[in-house]
Amino acid sequence: MSKIDLSQLTPEERKALLNDAKELDRQEKETKAENVKALKELSEDFVLKHIDPLVEKHQSVEKVISQLFNEYQLIRELKAETYGNKVNSQDSHTSTLADGSASITIGYNVTIGFDGTENEGVEKIREFINSLASDDENVKKLTKMVNTFLKPNAKTKMLNPVKIIELSKLREDFKSDEFNEGLEIIFNAQQRRQNSMYVSGWKFIQMDGLTKKIKFRFTV
Repeated sequence: MSKIDLSQLTPEERKALLNDAKELDRQEKETKAENVKALKELSEDFVLKHIDPLVEKHQSVEKVISQLFNEYQLIRELKAETYGNKVNSQDSHTSTLADGSASITIGYNVTIGFDGTENEGVEKIREFINSLASDDENVKKLTKMVNTFLKPNAKTKMLNPVKIIELSKLREDFKSDEFNEGLEIIFNAQQRRQNSMYVSGWKFIQMDGLTKKIKFRFTV
């Protein structure tokens, strides 16, 4: 696209060019405003069309899950009688057909937090790591790994439970009472909270002459 040399234009031509630019700008703003309005209308239509069926679906799923939990109570009581009361503290229970063709799991989604005393464990582990000051590359890698695992979540400011589990796998590498004690303090500071219920599972079915594993998971 060639550039226009404004100095070569007459005052009338420059004025006309400016008016054209203003008109183009006005049309672009008008088009954008119309698109925004159309987007809002389409979004509202989408919600109004689908929200009620989704709410009804949620209610029916909630009813099914509640029924499954109630029906499983007898099995859980028998499991507790057979294997001990520790069964009652489980977050989930799974039942699978003997031939392995289908399985259902009922349970609670769990949130893990900390009570604040975990910081003592973190400091104990860091003190141990600092005592390892060494130029050995393996020690440097382990130190970096530990510091990464002990880094709190940017939003919650809490430790990542998954990372702490990974950190515990280093027990054999360090073989340190101080390191193990720090881990125990962190684990003892964990608070498990059961929240939403879920049902998940799978079944092998025949489809188009092939065996296919169908998986599902519903949460309320």
